[in-house]
Amino acid sequence: MPQKKLCIVHANCQGEPLAAFLRRVPGFGPEHEVRLYTNYIREPLPEEALSRCAVFLYQPLLDETYWGELTSGRVLARLPSNARTLAIPSMFFRAYWPFWVGGREFQFSHQVLERLWKAGLPRAEALRVFLRGRVLPGAEMERRTRASLERERAKEARTPIKYVDWILERFRSRMLFNQINHPGHELLCLVAREVLRHLEVEIPEQGVEPYVPELHPEFRMPVHPCVAAHWGLEFADETTRYPVYGRELTFAEYAGEYLTARQLGIDDFITYLRARATAADR
Repeated sequence: MPQKKLCIVHANCQGEPLAAFLRRVPGFGPEHEVRLYTNYIREPLPEEALSRCAVFLYQPLLDETYWGELTSGRVLARLPSNARTLAIPSMFFRAYWPFWVGGREFQFSHQVLERLWKAGLPRAEALRVFLRGRVLPGAEMERRTRASLERERAKEARTPIKYVDWILERFRSRMLFNQINHPGHELLCLVAREVLRHLEVEIPEQGVEPYVPELHPEFRMPVHPCVAAHWGLEFADETTRYPVYGRELTFAEYAGEYLTARQLGIDDFITYLRARATAADR
């Protein structure tokens, strides 16, 4: 049996559903071995794999000081001259969660909730102030979202797969991201279709949807009702329930869990939420 052609996907967690899709989809999966190498954990790209790579799909990494040998320019130079290459998106959307804070100290930190907690307010009072929404100024939501979109435009310019305008046309009518950097199924399908188009692979008659898996649908990060009102979101208000590791929580319930975890001195919020869901099942 002839050896399959090697397709390498060099990406963050958004590469997981894309790689799974490419393994499954007719017209590509049967002829290719698809390997995912995760960029944000600096997973090495073996010379053996690069030397026989036929298709290289990658999220552009430009900072040589930070990425070193994993910088896209260096990796592309190590591929066979006949390898097909395609830059793919690394999508991030802040409009639903403008006060999200990155970092590993407390996963999915919220800047305003952090401030209220550190001020030493009792849990009930902190929650009341937070949910009232006056601490979420609309001008700041606009500023943060605009700055984030400018970064996305710059990233989008490095790939032929366009997504920013597509998101802006639809984000009010339906929730397009599960978390700030985890696109929902519809957006993943957009990328999957575009990848097939650029690789000149026929789209299946039934579409790409049956072949594209979800990306962490077990946790859809709740949207503050005041943020939803500011943007005119059609799918979110104070009664909306979101999947949170097996439970369905309103934003207020989610914020209450956040403050409880903080007051208990718990730093791993995700593990706490999973444990709470397990306890609720008993």
